[in-house]
Amino acid sequence: MVIAAFLQDPLVHFASAGGLSLLLGSAGLHKVRDGQGFALVLRGYGAAFGGPLMKLNGLFKVLVPALELLAAAGVVASVWWPLAALPAVALLALYAVVLALAARRGAAIQDCGCHWGGRPQAPGLALALRNLVLLLPALTLLLPTMSRPLVWFDAISLAGALCGGLALYLLANLLVANRTSLHELNTP
Repeated sequence: MVIAAFLQDPLVHFASAGGLSLLLGSAGLHKVRDGQGFALVLRGYGAAFGGPLMKLNGLFKVLVPALELLAAAGVVASVWWPLAALPAVALLALYAVVLALAARRGAAIQDCGCHWGGRPQAPGLALALRNLVLLLPALTLLLPTMSRPLVWFDAISLAGALCGGLALYLLANLLVANRTSLHELNTP
């Protein structure tokens, strides 16, 4: 019961919504700005999953960033309407499944397309697990929030939660990228 009350606290909701909206919004904008790079990533997935996906690359090049931007807006709107977070939940779950399937098939995809221009990260179970972890705060957005007045210390807590979450996310990406680089060094 205590955990349910914690998850329904408005501060948890604001932290989850803020972090996920920044993540999904920046990912969508990055794909829009680097359309050529994203098209290469889509070609890799198309080759790994079969020919029919290759024909849909043009559609996915527009659809995926649009869905990410829609999901970012949805998590912001979830403050007023919790079901608005459903696109983010669906997108994160779909990404986890695609990454896990690519890893299971042993697909030779060089870049997952889920970073901000740092070192490439090959799809793998670590990235699928990362998306499952990101799914947890998205799922909390579907819960109704309890009503309590917010105080000045909540703003400090929110800033700390967002900075801490960003640091953990960047550290996880760095560890996955280092693992990919180490694997490339050990491959003859």
